[in-house]
Amino acid sequence: MYRLLPTLALASLFLHADLVHAQPQKLKNEGWGSLSGAVTLDRAIPEIVDLVPKMMAHADKACCLATSAKAFEKIDTTWEVDPKTKAVANVIVWIKPPKDTYFPLYPTYKPSKEPLVIDQPHCAYVPRVSAYNPVNIIDGKPVETGQKVMFKNSAVVSHNIRAVGAADKDNSFNVNLIAKSEYVKAFEPQRLPISLQCDIHTWMGGKLAVFDHPYFAITKADGSFEIPNVPAGAKVYLMAWHEGVGYVLPELGKGREMVLKTGKNVVDLKVK
Repeated sequence: MYRLLPTLALASLFLHADLVHAQPQKLKNEGWGSLSGAVTLDRAIPEIVDLVPKMMAHADKACCLATSAKAFEKIDTTWEVDPKTKAVANVIVWIKPPKDTYFPLYPTYKPSKEPLVIDQPHCAYVPRVSAYNPVNIIDGKPVETGQKVMFKNSAVVSHNIRAVGAADKDNSFNVNLIAKSEYVKAFEPQRLPISLQCDIHTWMGGKLAVFDHPYFAITKADGSFEIPNVPAGAKVYLMAWHEGVGYVLPELGKGREMVLKTGKNVVDLKVK
């Protein structure tokens, strides 16, 4: 019995050391910068798919094809590409910290308390691609920002929202939204975007990215993006994702290793 005590104590010491080591550490940065750039398509532009024939055959065609519906609500917007510049919209760009680390927050950073709104004014999700961070990692632990997602149905017909998230997260649900109603939901951060579908209007699709930090952006119609106040002077991984191809960078899920500098950092990305 007495011979076992030192062994048990030593094992306990190693176990405690492993637990301490397993705790995520704050990334040590040397100032702050910005990350901006543009994303373009490096191949032929996919053909635009007209959804009007499907809408015409649906019982809710009066709503789907209302004169107030925008042109983009009547086509499949999986690919939004500028025909002249090949700029790609709706690419989610973010940075990822090295394993077992978490990002510091900019000293004057304040999380948004306003809900992220995803509307369904006719028969499309507006916007189609969204992103937000319901939590930030502070002192190694997730701290809620207070921001939630509000799904609005401002249409005159019912919609259905079927969200499909990671199997180990509380991000999947299936709810019906009657006309002029809302549904508010708090999501958990997950590695890939959540898919949104409508079982009533089956052509409707959307994506929602959920992060545990504020260092992300979505490209605009001109393919541009900007992430302000990013941690500089430390190794990070640049990530990009588009629903038409998945991960954009050739490094796929690992991301492109880089060290951001203080001041302006500019990158140009190609969708293959």
